[in-house]
Amino acid sequence: MRVWIDKENEMHPNAEWNDSYVFTLTRKKYSTIFSGITDIWYRMDCMAIPEIYEDLFIIGISVFAIDKRVSRRLFPDCWTRELSVSIPVLQMSKWHGTEEYWNQTLGFLTGDKWDIHFRQCEKMYSKREYPNRIHLDIKGCDCICLFSGGLDSFCGAIKLLEEGKSPCLVGHNEYPKLKKKQENFVLTFQERYSNQKVRFIGFSANSRAPITMDGERLKKHEDTSRGRSLLFLCAALSIAGILGNDMPVYIPENGFIGLNIPLTNSRKGTCSTRTTHPYFLGRFLDILHMVGIKNPIQNFYAYSTKREIVNEVKNTEAFKKHYMDTISCSHPCLARYDKERNPDYPINCGYCYPCLIRKSSLLDIKDFRYWYTESASEFLKNNSNNQKANDLRAVISTLYRYKKIDDEGLKDMIRCSGKLDEESVQKFLRVYKSTMEDLTELLSEDDEIKGFIGEKCARTD
Repeated sequence: MRVWIDKENEMHPNAEWNDSYVFTLTRKKYSTIFSGITDIWYRMDCMAIPEIYEDLFIIGISVFAIDKRVSRRLFPDCWTRELSVSIPVLQMSKWHGTEEYWNQTLGFLTGDKWDIHFRQCEKMYSKREYPNRIHLDIKGCDCICLFSGGLDSFCGAIKLLEEGKSPCLVGHNEYPKLKKKQENFVLTFQERYSNQKVRFIGFSANSRAPITMDGERLKKHEDTSRGRSLLFLCAALSIAGILGNDMPVYIPENGFIGLNIPLTNSRKGTCSTRTTHPYFLGRFLDILHMVGIKNPIQNFYAYSTKREIVNEVKNTEAFKKHYMDTISCSHPCLARYDKERNPDYPINCGYCYPCLIRKSSLLDIKDFRYWYTESASEFLKNNSNNQKANDLRAVISTLYRYKKIDDEGLKDMIRCSGKLDEESVQKFLRVYKSTMEDLTELLSEDDEIKGFIGEKCARTD
């Protein structure tokens, strides 16, 4: 499939691209890609952000829109999409030569075959004519930190504050009620760390179906979105770039999720994010260096388990006040459709893959309880005829497999997740084994599940 990104109505597809689906990206008129981040740049007193950072954001939001709107079901294997994309950039001389790096990096990120093409563009997406009267002052902040509202990013913000830093927390408002939660967390940070500066910036982004030059609208859409995390990172970098090319960007995410090993052989087409995998970050940093973007990017939790992350900050007042309110669920808004359970949202369902890891990370928190009382075995029985328990079944299968594999077999699995040096493989081996033991401890509280896991198959290594 061929896709054309039209920024600010500058250029329709040429003859070579006349069969393309066209995404439009413009501030003042109807657009199939839209984002509120331009207002944030404007409130930071930027009449136009640096061109190279605008280009990077345009690339990130283009990938996000394509990933979200192009259904995998439109392709022969119902998974691997073949995507040729023409993207407009202001700094063509810098981006020329990075295309193959992008193809490989995006291929790893989304599992598709990308063919990126850049073309020269003159119009700016961020340019404004008159100064704004509403100002957003973040000049006292000394770092940018991604802030999703999940447990990892919540703990990451606390870690930075405990170290004396003054972070600007950047969040993507994926659904309306999330922003309110993020703002409440930040109010507590500002109260508890009053001698430091803490700011929160929440931005929105979404897309509609693209249209061909003949007026044909692309049908279907994609429920998974691996590209969202790239947009998240590019948006944070655009804000960092306004403050300077040495402003660091932190991505707090536990190493187990970043490693992203499939739960079972049938889940090798996993939809989980790969943005914090060392291979992706390494390739992405290579591209940034090629075009002159020097902002450091770091995941300081790269070799930590979620339980270790929690235990590092669990005694802080900020953690105690809000850890229950963080959202780690893969489908936090589904509760509004379930009349038999808690109708409030967003809420952690408790039995999707991220929720199970979340629960295992909180085992050392006294009196921690979810809002429901259903045990794991009861949940399996009550959902035997639907897909709600798929993740729980897959985790049980994974734990059973784990107890039968020695360290060399586990290392092979880790290597298959992405190219890594041997030192990283060894570090991830510890993270993987520790997380598996945490999940085993969690699920072994249920005697029936303990039998499924196969406690008799004790590890001998």
